[in-house]
Amino acid sequence: MSIDISPLSKNMFNTLKTSPYRIAALLILAFALRAGYGLRIKGNVWPPDAGSFDSIAWNLASEGRYVSADQMPTSYRPPSYVGFLAGIYKIAGHNYAAARAAQAFLGAALLLVIMSLTRRITAHPSAPWIAGGMAAVYPFFIYYDSKLIADAFIVFWLMLSVRLFFYWRDAPSSFWRAAVCGLSFAFLCLIKSVFIPFFAAVLLLEAILSVQSSRLFLQKGARLFLMALIFAGPILLWGLRNQRLFGRFLLDTHGGITSVECIMFYAQCKQGVFPEFFKDHPLQRATVNMTEAESDAFYLNQTKMFIRAHPGRYLRQALGNLKNFWRLYPRQDIDYKEGRLKITVISLITEPFLIIAGLIGLIKMRRAWRTLYPMYLVILFLSGVHALTTGQMRYRLPLMPFAIIFTACALTNAKPREERS
Repeated sequence: MSIDISPLSKNMFNTLKTSPYRIAALLILAFALRAGYGLRIKGNVWPPDAGSFDSIAWNLASEGRYVSADQMPTSYRPPSYVGFLAGIYKIAGHNYAAARAAQAFLGAALLLVIMSLTRRITAHPSAPWIAGGMAAVYPFFIYYDSKLIADAFIVFWLMLSVRLFFYWRDAPSSFWRAAVCGLSFAFLCLIKSVFIPFFAAVLLLEAILSVQSSRLFLQKGARLFLMALIFAGPILLWGLRNQRLFGRFLLDTHGGITSVECIMFYAQCKQGVFPEFFKDHPLQRATVNMTEAESDAFYLNQTKMFIRAHPGRYLRQALGNLKNFWRLYPRQDIDYKEGRLKITVISLITEPFLIIAGLIGLIKMRRAWRTLYPMYLVILFLSGVHALTTGQMRYRLPLMPFAIIFTACALTNAKPREERS
């Protein structure tokens, strides 16, 4: 059986063939900005999350064991980003500069995905270049590409997964495209399992939108089932590994302590004093003799009881999280490692423009909602998830490529491309 990849070369990489020097210059600029910024950073002491990713990845690379810093089996971090880091360490040793260079390369590759998706949703010739140019110099892409945490990795795989879903929908009879899309979403969800409901919702909505034609519904239904089946494979394997080690099926053990911090002790979390506050707390002491999975379940249960006991308080916190998620500049009541004034100025230069112009572009493209609904859905989904858990500007990063794409559409007054399937 031959696999026809000509549509991919024509659509996804058309820009490469028509303007190779321009795209090369843009990619070199993007890589140089990211790598140059990353080379300024010594060690891996910040942010705190970097320590857990790094220790698991190095143990995996050096010993072949998926264990934490204390040499205990762990599922605290899902395997996709850890495996990426471990691969770099396996090749280059425990070398943070090499890991940052690899992330800079992915950050540059993100431009291709953004430009390709922009080209897919609009025929305006300038829109992909404007989107690519903005993505190349967007300060917070550059910033997070230098951090050894999963944030920038999530951005790349979310955008690639959405692009591959459009790629399949351009040829919905293709089993191969459906399989590749399902595998990409599985990789994304093994970076952050919260994307599983998003993937399920996309499959359900696509099936519903196909009901208008029985032939199309049957054709797409079979491919959507394959997509879900391919997706489920890696997820099940990771969950079964954890069931064997911890006695229950789970994808990570990060949610319990996070929910305690961000929901039960909301004020201490926002003040940045939770680690010191919680280290001798009775809840923390109660988990001393528990396994990682047991303490995760214990913390989740405590959080559920708190929400049931304080629904009004939880609602107010959720509204505060939503405000913080979409705020246009960072909070001014806390200090930042890079300097409060610097971060505030950079935010004010970029965030209001991209969010407002992106919203205008989104509204202008609304008649193509049947095509664009995965993009609309992920905006609503991540906004809701982080309202219910923890809302920070940092967690908005996966949505900024969509803001950039819709901003490019607004600036060019682009019209939506007609649906192809």
